[in-house]
Amino acid sequence: MRILIIGGDAAGMSAAMQIRRRQPDWKITVLEKGRYTSYASCGIPYYLARDVPDLEDLVVVSPSAFREKCGVDVRDGWEALEIDSANKHVRASDPDGHARKLVYDRLLIATGAAPIVPRWQGVDLEGVVPVRNLSDTERLDALLDRGPRRAVIIGAGYIGLEMAEALRRRGLEVTVVEKLPGVMGGAEAEVTEQVAAEMEKQGIELRLETEVQALAGRKNRLAVVETTAGPLAADLAILALGVRPNSQLAHGAGIALGASSAIRVDRQQRTSSEDVFAAGDCAEAEHLVLRRPTWIPLALTANRQGRVAGAVISGDDDVFPGVVGSAVTRVFELTLARTGIDEATAIREGIAHETVDVTAPSKAHYFPGHEPLWVKLVYRKDDHKLLGAWLVGRDSSAGKRSDILATAITAGMTIEQIANLDLCYAPPFSPVWDPVLQAASKARFALAASRP
Repeated sequence: MRILIIGGDAAGMSAAMQIRRRQPDWKITVLEKGRYTSYASCGIPYYLARDVPDLEDLVVVSPSAFREKCGVDVRDGWEALEIDSANKHVRASDPDGHARKLVYDRLLIATGAAPIVPRWQGVDLEGVVPVRNLSDTERLDALLDRGPRRAVIIGAGYIGLEMAEALRRRGLEVTVVEKLPGVMGGAEAEVTEQVAAEMEKQGIELRLETEVQALAGRKNRLAVVETTAGPLAADLAILALGVRPNSQLAHGAGIALGASSAIRVDRQQRTSSEDVFAAGDCAEAEHLVLRRPTWIPLALTANRQGRVAGAVISGDDDVFPGVVGSAVTRVFELTLARTGIDEATAIREGIAHETVDVTAPSKAHYFPGHEPLWVKLVYRKDDHKLLGAWLVGRDSSAGKRSDILATAITAGMTIEQIANLDLCYAPPFSPVWDPVLQAASKARFALAASRP
């Protein structure tokens, strides 16, 4: 059996290893157009901040290790150009630019996502950098070594906020520009307020409801970012406007895409084309709250989908259970975590809902180091099931407490059931009534008070 995988990062290599464990004699070929495989792109801002000392530390398994230790023919520097699903072959370009044809019995598309790069004037100037992969990181690191003084981060999503911290810690003056009225995709107003306060405290300027119009330079090097609020002097501009599913190959082969332009897949990662699978940031996933396919490009989703795809390709009857969109990030001393859907999404989807929020200490009030933790819950009005949550605070436990609520959403738990959870208590870790329990209890009391 000949297995061909396009893309050598999380989904592709997770699938390759699942296939190899189950089918030790099958031929597995992976095409990766870059130099790296199986790397932790989420760690890029922390490398640039020097929390991670070496870029190679972000590489989980190198192409040579996959070839020598795992028997997987990883071809780095190879770019897939066209899929012919009718005749089961892929046209590709090798590192020397020669066209090659590779035949397969089963194909996995794991092409990931690509950064959004607008067609602004000056976007190709030196000093304008997207940050998506390790090659981008090497380029940015080289620019930082030249001693730039002023950076503009364009976009206040996860990457934008993390890069703002990284560059500030490298000694740059940093301005973050966001066209929406809030950070994190226009998240809850309370989230934006807390992030804005933290960034101001750290000397970062946050400009909301501000759009970039053009980039200007001198001698082909960036000098100014033109915005609707006026020009910003800059030696660096980081493009952090989000990503798009890298689904052009699939679309060109007539493989069905979803509403998000990501590849449509079933619960076994099968596409609309026979013997062609897709997984990772290029593919859709079933949302357990919205009960429909969605596109949420996250690392764990890519790894999980890759495992399912590899198992099914090997002949097992595995299924992908779905996602709830759990995510966490850090802005200096502030931790932001979310799961499920937010209130704006509930309104947009027409879901009758209620919300509640509390601010409670992360540890016992008398224990040193306790910090306030803000928790907001969104739940259904009819059956009281949890729909989503936001948590923000200076205690890193916000992320793990969010995981409690992600588990509750996955299990279909109600506010009443969450309020009665038997959670751990000790003064260094939590008050007797954990902030999660306090939020759920407040919602339960509100529901009881609203009954006739």
